[in-house]
Amino acid sequence: MKNIQVSDIKTIRRLNQRVIDWHASKYPNVSCNEPSNKSLQAITDLSSAILVPIEKQYGAFCITYGFTSAILLREIKKKNPRGIAPSLDQHAAHELNSEGNFFCNRLGAACDFIVESHASKMDQVANWVSQNLSFDRMYFYGVDRPLHVSFGPELNQFIQIMEITSDGRRYPGKKGAGITFDKVWI
Repeated sequence: MKNIQVSDIKTIRRLNQRVIDWHASKYPNVSCNEPSNKSLQAITDLSSAILVPIEKQYGAFCITYGFTSAILLREIKKKNPRGIAPSLDQHAAHELNSEGNFFCNRLGAACDFIVESHASKMDQVANWVSQNLSFDRMYFYGVDRPLHVSFGPELNQFIQIMEITSDGRRYPGKKGAGITFDKVWI
């Protein structure tokens, strides 16, 4: 975080808190979703590399899925186990499971968000991210669905289009790495 202005530091702290507190209305029984120091650093890197530029480019956005501690993950698995992949999605950042292993070996951090001004044009946001930001993974769920973006040590620039079956189950569709979103979303 070189040459960051005080206003950017305040913005990063505010965004970090949003990434951590995203669960408050969906899972009110979980009062503590505190990250470890390593996870907090990964969240800070996500905020500075992805979320600050998104906010500067598009304005307000809503985080629909952010940092997930072990305590929160247990609650999510009880209430809504479909469609989560803790060993793949980087939402647990650098947190350890009960066996002392990382929930996700990819490390880094991730969040899903929807830009208010582009709530039905998230393909445009995905394309902008792919052309202007370094990221690890992007999962695109549809033009009117939240966009998943992670920032981690690999910075693969991997894009996965997720498709939906008639019964609502998600599955991987087209994918690509090192190319822009518009080359995958054809």
